Amino acid sequence: MSDEADRAHGALAGLALGDALGMPTQAMTADQITRTYGWVDALVPADASQPYAPGMPAGSVTDDTEQALLVADLLVSGGGGIDPHAFSRALLDWEDSMAARGSLDLLGPSTKAALERVRAGEDPLHVGGAGTTNGSAMRVAPVGIASSTRDPRFTDTVWESCRVTHATEQGFHAAALVAAAVSLGIDGAGVGSPSDSARASLERALALVEGLGRRGAWTPQPDVCERTRYALRFARSRDRAPGTADDDRAFAGALRAHVGASVEAAQSIPAAFAIAWRYAADPWRGLCVAANLGGDTDTIGAIAGAVLGAALGARCWPAQEMERVEGVSGLRLRETADGLLRLRAHGSRPPAHGEPVAAPLEGRVVLLGQVVVDLALLAPRVPAPGGDVFAEDAGMHAGGGFNVLAAARRMGAQAVSLSGVGDGGFASIITAALERIGAACEGPRIAGTDSGYCVAITDADGERTFVSTRGAEARLPRGSWSAHAARLRSGDVVHVDGYALAHPANTAALREFLLAPLPAGLRAIVDVSPVVGDVDLDDLLALRALAPLWSMNEREAGILAGRLARASAAPPHGGAPQGEAAPPAGAAPGDAARLAAALADALGSPVVVRCGAHGAWYAPGEPADPRWAVEPPASTDDRPRRRRPPSAVRIPTPQITAVDTNGAGDAHSGVLAASLAQGADILEALRLANCAGALAATRVGPATCPSRTEIEAASRALAHH
Repeated sequence: MSDEADRAHGALAGLALGDALGMPTQAMTADQITRTYGWVDALVPADASQPYAPGMPAGSVTDDTEQALLVADLLVSGGGGIDPHAFSRALLDWEDSMAARGSLDLLGPSTKAALERVRAGEDPLHVGGAGTTNGSAMRVAPVGIASSTRDPRFTDTVWESCRVTHATEQGFHAAALVAAAVSLGIDGAGVGSPSDSARASLERALALVEGLGRRGAWTPQPDVCERTRYALRFARSRDRAPGTADDDRAFAGALRAHVGASVEAAQSIPAAFAIAWRYAADPWRGLCVAANLGGDTDTIGAIAGAVLGAALGARCWPAQEMERVEGVSGLRLRETADGLLRLRAHGSRPPAHGEPVAAPLEGRVVLLGQVVVDLALLAPRVPAPGGDVFAEDAGMHAGGGFNVLAAARRMGAQAVSLSGVGDGGFASIITAALERIGAACEGPRIAGTDSGYCVAITDADGERTFVSTRGAEARLPRGSWSAHAARLRSGDVVHVDGYALAHPANTAALREFLLAPLPAGLRAIVDVSPVVGDVDLDDLLALRALAPLWSMNEREAGILAGRLARASAAPPHGGAPQGEAAPPAGAAPGDAARLAAALADALGSPVVVRCGAHGAWYAPGEPADPRWAVEPPASTDDRPRRRRPPSAVRIPTPQITAVDTNGAGDAHSGVLAASLAQGADILEALRLANCAGALAATRVGPATCPSRTEIEAASRALAHH
C-alpha cells in the first residue's frame, strides 16, 4: 500500500474510531461520563442511560461516520461533485432508515431544520442559511481525501458538501478547515517528525481557510477560524508530553473551560484541532481524551481522528480496534478510501450542476528567505570606528523576511514562510509574530540553536545600517525548499531574499529548489538585497532559471551592473563564464532608466530599480515575458507600425517626508508580491508597491506597511496626477 493510500485509509479509520469511542459518551457531561464509565480508554458499549445510543454495542459508529460515507458515495457517483438535490434526498433517506431501525441517533439540529423545509417542498439550495453547528465538518473528510487543496475546485466542493444544511460562514469555514487539514495531511507535510507533519497540516489548513474569504450567510456566532487559532494557541501553551491520565483529565477540563465542547462549530472544531495538535505523537490517547471531554464527544473525536489519521496513516491506529469497529458497524473503509483517491488522482473535474468553472485559487506569497529578530535602534549617527553614540531603543521585533510577509498580509494575501526557525527565545518571538499576522510557518525547525538577530540602526537622516548574526534561519537542512516545491500552485508568487545567498546552507537549498519541477503560472521576485556585491555571482545568476522579476535599489543596481560587466570581460576560467551575462553597456549608475533596461537585457527577465522619492523604473526586457509584459503605447498617427514596448517605464511615488526608511523596501516587496498574487497587472502592482514603500517611510519601525485602504487611496491619487 502506498503512503498516500495508507493516509487516506487512516483518515476514514480515525474518523470511525473517534466516533465509536465517543458514541457511549455523546451528549453527556464530564461528571456523568466519569460516574457511568470511569475514564474511557477503550471501545465500550453504551450504557442504558445514554440519551441517543442506549445499549449500542462497543465499536458502533454514529451519524458522523455514516454521513461521511454517504458523502463519499455521492462524490464517487458524481465524479467528484455533490448534487444538492441528490444530497438532500440521501440525507432524508438515511434518517428514515435510522428511524425504521428504532435509532434515536438522527439528524443534527441544523441538518434537521434545513431538511424539514426540503420535505415541505422548498429548494435545497435555499434552506441552509441558519446552520452553525458542526454537521458540515463531521462528514466532510471524504472531500479532503478526494481533492487536493491545489485543485481549483476544492473550495467549491467543500461548499457543495455544506450548502444544503450549513450555508453560513461558520458552516463553510468549519467544513473547509477539516477538509483542508485532511487533504494537506494526505499530501504529506514532509516537515520533521510525523507528529510535526500532523501539526503542520493543522496550521496550514487554518492559514489556507483564512485566505478563502467569507462564503455563506452571516450569523452572530463566533468566527470559527478565530476560535480555532485560539484553540491552537491554547494547545501550544500546554505543549509538554502528556504523562498520566490525570494530565489528560486536566487538559480535558481546561479545554472545556477555555474552548468548549458543544455542538456549535465554533466550539467543536477548535476543540478537535487542539486535541489533534497536542496528541499528534499519541493519536489514540487523543481520541480517548475526546471521548471523556463531555458534550459532542463523538463528533470532536471523529474530526480529531480524521485529521490525525490523514497525516499519520492507518498504521497509527490500533489494528485490533480498527477491525472491531469495521466488523461491528459493517464498514469497508479501505475500499472507500481507494475510490476517493482515484478521484484525487484524476484532478480537476468539469463543473457540476451547470455551474460555471470556479476561478483558480488566489495565489500566495511564499518566502524563500530568512526571518530573524530585529533589535531596532534610533541614533543621531552611526558611530565612527572606535566611537560610541547613545541610541533610543525602538523595540525588538520579528524582522528580515517577516516584514515582507506582514506587508503581504496587510494586502489580504495568503503568506507562507519557509524560513528555518530555531528553538530558543528569538525563535519564539518569530513563531508568535507569524501566527499573529496569520502567516503560515512551514519552514524547517532547527533543533539545538536559536534564530538569528539583526541590530538595525536608523540615523537622523532616516538611513539604515545593519549588523546581523547567523542562526537557525541560515542553517537549512538539505532539501528544505525543494521538498516544498510540490505544494506550490499556479498563481503563487515566490519571494526570493538575496540574503539567502549569503549563507552556504541556504544557497544549497535554493540551488536544489531551482532543480525541482514547479507549476506553470508560478512567478518569482528576486530581491537582490544589500549583499549583492558580496555573494557568489554564479549563485545569483542561477536564479535566472526562475525567469524572475529582479528588484533592487539604485545602489544595488549599480553594484550588480558593475559585477556583470566585469564577469563578461573576465577570461573563461575566472568569474562567470563568458557569454553568460552581457555587460549593461552605456548605463551610468545614476541613470536608473537606462540601468534598468540594460540589466533586464543582461539578466534575461524584467528588472525594477527603486529610486526612493523619484519612484521606480521598470524594464520588461526584450522580448518581454508575457507574465511581465507592459502594453505598448498606442500610435499617435494613422500610419501602421509595429508597436514596441518601452525599454523602461517610470512608476511614480507619493511625495512624503521620510521619518524611518527601515521598513520601506520590505513594504514595497510584500505589496508587490501580494498584488501580483491577487491578479493585478505589473504596472498596477508596482504603483501599489511604491505607495506602500513611501507611506511606510513616514512611520517608525521595521514592519510599518500601511493598510490596504491607505495604499489603494494613495495609488488612486497618483493615477489622477
